[in-house]
Amino acid sequence: MTRQEFLEELRISLQGEINQGRINEHLHYYDTYIMEESRKGKTEQQVLEELGNPRLIAKTLIDTEGNSEGAYWESSYSSEYRESNQTTKKGFHANYSKDKGWDIRFGRFRLNSWYGKIVMMLLAILVIVVVARIVAFLLPLVIGVVLILTALSLIFGRRG
Repeated sequence: MTRQEFLEELRISLQGEINQGRINEHLHYYDTYIMEESRKGKTEQQVLEELGNPRLIAKTLIDTEGNSEGAYWESSYSSEYRESNQTTKKGFHANYSKDKGWDIRFGRFRLNSWYGKIVMMLLAILVIVVVARIVAFLLPLVIGVVLILTALSLIFGRRG
């Protein structure tokens, strides 16, 4: 069985039993786990054998989430997964939490904090200034070229 086959069987087993958001979180967790263990030197097949049958994992997840309404998720691998995942994410990403609201980041830098807003305003001002400088430099050149072309077309007229 390959990693993709494992994840697909897990997805199919979870489908309709728990909500799609939880399914996606579990799939992402197991996908990341398999890749991280493979990077540590294990083969993909060894990791999948250690994990076991994806249907059994799905049944355990369904039973646990159904009985405790997600408490297992929050107390088990969620916090350690999210903490390790925060350091590995690159680029722009946004997460929503019922407790904390939106968490908008670029890499590890929080954009919706006070310092993030200041940096974003400074970047916007910098972009405006750079664009204004470029336009101020090119505008006389463009106007000059347009005037020369207009004068040439008036002098020589249209031929053809």
